[in-house]
Amino acid sequence: MKRFIILILTITILLTGCWDKREINQLAFVQGLGIERGKDDMIHIIVEILKPGLLTAGGGGAGGTGGGSAAGKPYAVFQASGVDFAKAFSNLNNELPRSLFLQYNEIIFLEEKFATSGIYQTLDFMTRNPEFRRTAYILVVTGGSLEELFDLPSSSELERYPYKEVLGIIANQRNTSSSYVCDLNEFIETLEIPQKAPITGRLEIVKKDGKATGLRMVGSAVFNKDKLVGFLEEQDTKAVMVLMNKLKRSTLTLDKGLKGEKAHISLVVTKAHTDIIPKVQDKDISFDIKVNIEAYMNEQETKYDLTEPQNLEKLQLLINDKIKQAINRALFILQKKYNADVVGFINILHQRKPKEWKKVQQDWDKIYPDVKFNVTVKSIVRRTGLSSKPILPR
Repeated sequence: MKRFIILILTITILLTGCWDKREINQLAFVQGLGIERGKDDMIHIIVEILKPGLLTAGGGGAGGTGGGSAAGKPYAVFQASGVDFAKAFSNLNNELPRSLFLQYNEIIFLEEKFATSGIYQTLDFMTRNPEFRRTAYILVVTGGSLEELFDLPSSSELERYPYKEVLGIIANQRNTSSSYVCDLNEFIETLEIPQKAPITGRLEIVKKDGKATGLRMVGSAVFNKDKLVGFLEEQDTKAVMVLMNKLKRSTLTLDKGLKGEKAHISLVVTKAHTDIIPKVQDKDISFDIKVNIEAYMNEQETKYDLTEPQNLEKLQLLINDKIKQAINRALFILQKKYNADVVGFINILHQRKPKEWKKVQQDWDKIYPDVKFNVTVKSIVRRTGLSSKPILPR
């Protein structure tokens, strides 16, 4: 009996194959997926698919098929519509000679109107389908249509297709922090935290004479639950990133000198750490926000000698004031304009004061706009660059 069982197991193992295998020449590699809501209220999907033949041949030459793609481009653009994302996705597959392959797709583009109407159903589909990468970035596109985005000529020939340019722009945000781009996984995790609002990057199509000519990241898109409710400008986005302990590096420009005169002084923020401490007194909830900043001098329009301790102290006070103003402004917009707890103060309350959290969690959307914040900022300028003293022309 034992030998018989071993024989059956051996035969089973030998007969086991890759039941779900797919040949590479039967796949359509998606490098960018956009979703928009059409005038007929249908969900519209647009994808950029690589043409492996043209890529290996250097991208030149004529030929290539695909809806709307120009001859010679190393990619093709295809579109389909449906009553919901699942149906549109199915229709897209029905119109392609190859099966869609999404595991290399790193960006999901959301048209503004679609994002405003709510993206829950689409997220539900993506989490159920194993081909969607949880690490794919989510971007809200403004200033033009997704068709314009996908047909945009590669600017300055640095990259061969728009999708690659967007990935480069996202990577550069680590140095500028002008936008906050989250991935699919982070977006869904934020949605699952009660009363916390998601935030992600805003990609704007730049136009000249009515024609799309380029792309740029401009601040961030704020959601309330799964619906887009508005945008944050670049400075507000940086302030929110400081509060979320997400800011890695950024340029800070002061608009006045040490004596209050009109001048510009630029610094590079290299470290930012924030502690947020909730306080509850009777029914009043407030948060003490303590921010610590490290920076170095990058450029000054004035000629102050920062080796003098008094000058350095005045500069640090100006930085403190500038950052405090920016944080208060961002909090005001999030509270009064959008009623969106992007920072997750409700989550901090849950962690630090669970009993008080239990009393207010259901009514947080009514309480949050009136919550008080006490912001204190302490900055240290570590270096003044290679030159310690300003240039003094004769």
